[in-house]
Amino acid sequence: MTDILFGQSYFLRFDPKLWEAMQPYPPLGTMIAAGFMREKGYRVALFDAMLADSTAEWAALLDQHQPTFAVIYEDNFNYLSKMCLLNMRAAAFEMIRMAAERGCTTIVCGSDATDHAEAYLNAGAHFVLLGEGEETLADLLDQFTIHNSQFTIHYLQ
Repeated sequence: MTDILFGQSYFLRFDPKLWEAMQPYPPLGTMIAAGFMREKGYRVALFDAMLADSTAEWAALLDQHQPTFAVIYEDNFNYLSKMCLLNMRAAAFEMIRMAAERGCTTIVCGSDATDHAEAYLNAGAHFVLLGEGEETLADLLDQFTIHNSQFTIHYLQ
């Protein structure tokens, strides 16, 4: 079983203009966060949505890995994360729903989630990390795994 399934919600296929240009990029921020958590001792897997056909591929990896935590971690430094934003946000919300249906604690980090944290929480995310989140993610997961802490959502009315 995997502790954390990392993913990002930038599906190149959902952006017709850039799909036609076919210039994919690796999800560096997601990969950095996954590598950081692996160094901390967590078992991680990675879903790269860039060339995926749909969120069904995320669902398949959720079923395969059965993670405790599903982390949708966007590249804050890449301009593509702001392209076709409503399509990508809808994909993120669908990924959150799929993870929650499987009992995962769902954590989101990215510029859109930072700007619209309440929307992501309302979509079912358990936590939204603001800004660059590697250290915050490690602290949060350590609270769950080492200290067995329970959390509630604050400031959401």
